[in-house]
This record gives sequence, structure tokens and C-alpha cells, in this order.
Amino acid sequence: MLVFFAVLVLIDRRALQGVNTPRPAVVLNADDFAPKKTPQETAATMARVFSGVTDDQSRRGAIRENLSGILPITVLIPFIFYSRFGIIGPIGWGLTVFFDVYCLLWALGLFFLPRTEYHSPVRLRGDWLDRIGAFWLVGCVFGPFVGWVVFQLWPMTPTSWHWAYGLRAFLAAGVPLLLAVPLLRYARGKSSLVALPLLLVITLLPVSTAIGSIQDLFEGPIVRQAQSVVMKPGDRHFTRTTRSELYLKHTERTIQDAQ
Repeated sequence: MLVFFAVLVLIDRRALQGVNTPRPAVVLNADDFAPKKTPQETAATMARVFSGVTDDQSRRGAIRENLSGILPITVLIPFIFYSRFGIIGPIGWGLTVFFDVYCLLWALGLFFLPRTEYHSPVRLRGDWLDRIGAFWLVGCVFGPFVGWVVFQLWPMTPTSWHWAYGLRAFLAAGVPLLLAVPLLRYARGKSSLVALPLLLVITLLPVSTAIGSIQDLFEGPIVRQAQSVVMKPGDRHFTRTTRSELYLKHTERTIQDAQ
């Protein structure tokens, strides 16, 4: 624990400043979480409720807080995973990327909040496509995670491996892509200069986690020769044996022995 705070202070010497200073209270209105008529009203309410933005000064302060949090997150989360488990792994890196993108999106949203010329001129329709698109960020986060869990728990056999790989590809790549499509109709005018790059980059993040699975799904397994050292009963020496196994090279997974 002491090492954690030492690294935190080394990264950002102001990290513990004001930790005991109470923040200004946020006043919640009865209709804060009710559906709004325009995206601008929704953005302004979220900025006030979740970041305490009430004027330009508080908005600039919230932007600085989110941007200054990226470096500590990038260093501390991998550090914690490596200190606890001896490896960072996909969960550690995924969690790091998630919080980095979260802080960056908040900062970008607050930066463009008063710049109405970059807001979408298309009015919310509230139809079933909007309801699907509302889960885009959720799909980008939990799609790869659920796909990874399935990938780890699914038994890899010659008759079932392609189902596991197909499901992971659908959850990590297909779901974010499908959920992003309804949002494209709001990328009009100057808003497209911001919306399209964000949609593209953030959607490609979960898609990138499934590239190896997609490649193995299309190419299939190969047969490779694997060596092992065994000691037969009654034998006093180790014997080196060679066996054939089905191997998925892009994800480095073994299915089972091929006799």
C-alpha cells in the first residue's frame, strides 16, 4: 500500500492535495434523469450532475482533472496487477484502456460543450434505432470482456472450438460495429469532424481484441509436432516423445492431440 501511494505521488505530486477538502455540493433536480428534447440538454445536465460543471471555470477545471488522471491510471493499474498477480494480462490492460478512454471522452465532451457549432444538428428521434445506439459504449466495454470470459471457459475440442471463436468475434467485434451504425445518422455538418473519428477509433478498440480469433476462425487449426519429456513406469530415465496436436497459431491455443 505504501508503494502504491509512493508511485502515485511520484507520478503526480498534486495527487493527494485537497483529498480531505469537501467538494461543492451538486444540486439535483427532479427532472435531471428524465429524457431530454435535445442532445445539448442531455450533455449540459450530465456535465452538471457528474462533473459539477456550472460555469466556464468549473468546466475548465473538470477538463484538467480528467486529463491529469490519464497518466496515473496508465501507470498504476498495470503496476497493481503486476504487483498482485505477477502479470498484467488482458484484464489489466483492458481496464487501463477503459479508464483512459473514459477520462479522455469526458475531457473531449466538456471541451466541445459550449462549442455548439460542433453539435449534431439532427434532432433525437427516440425510435428503436436510438435505443440500440444508446448501448454502443456498453457494447464496446462488455462485448470484449464477455467474449474473453467465454473464450477462457469454453472447452476447446475439434468440434466446438469454432463456436467459441465465432462467439468471441461476434461479441468483441460484431456487437460494437452493429451498435455504432445507428449513431452515424447524427454525424452531420461540423459534428462529423468529431463524431466520426470518435466512433471509428473507439469501435476499433474492441474489434482489435478479436483480430486473432477472427484470423484463426477463417484459417483453422494447423497440425504441429510437439515434444514432451516423460518417464515410463519402471524406467529410470526420461524419454523424449513427439506427438501431433491441433494448434491455432494466431491465438496460440491448443485444441487437442491429433492422432
